[in-house]
Parts: sequence; structure tokens; C-alpha cells
Amino acid sequence: MHEAENLSGARLLWQPNVYDLVMLDVRRYSPGDVLEFCERIKASPRERIVFLVGPPVYLSPTWPEEVTARDEELRQWAEAVKRFLAAA
Repeated sequence: MHEAENLSGARLLWQPNVYDLVMLDVRRYSPGDVLEFCERIKASPRERIVFLVGPPVYLSPTWPEEVTARDEELRQWAEAVKRFLAAA
């Protein structure tokens, strides 16, 4: 598991086919910066991206404006993140 302080650091760490899950705190960056980074890492089809959007949902598998009340899907993501972090 790796952690970057900011998007610039994440750009330096990221390599195709290395990471299974990328968590982005979208509250700190402009939408253009986040979208550019997502487009760059989408070159690797196995990358999964989850957005840290803050309360009340905290994590979203979709772009923040697309967040809806999909409790079951969010629970599944939360469980996946817990399993991922426990395995790290």
C-alpha cells in the first residue's frame, strides 16, 4: 500500500498494472485536476477508483456529482475497502 500527499505525488507513484484500488480525496482538488488524473490511470483496466467525498457517504465509486442514495452499493464498497486495508 502506498500513500501520496497530493496529486503530484500520486502521479509519481502511479504505474500501470501495479495498484488494484486508488482512493482519491476529491475535496482538495479542482474537478479538472481529478479528472485528468483519473483519465491517466484509466489506461490500466484493473485499476478501481473510489472517491473520498466526505459525509454522509464518505466513499463513492462514481464521480461526486453522481452520488446518489445507493446504500447497498456503498456498503459493498465499504466492505471491499475494509478487506483491502486488512490484507495490506
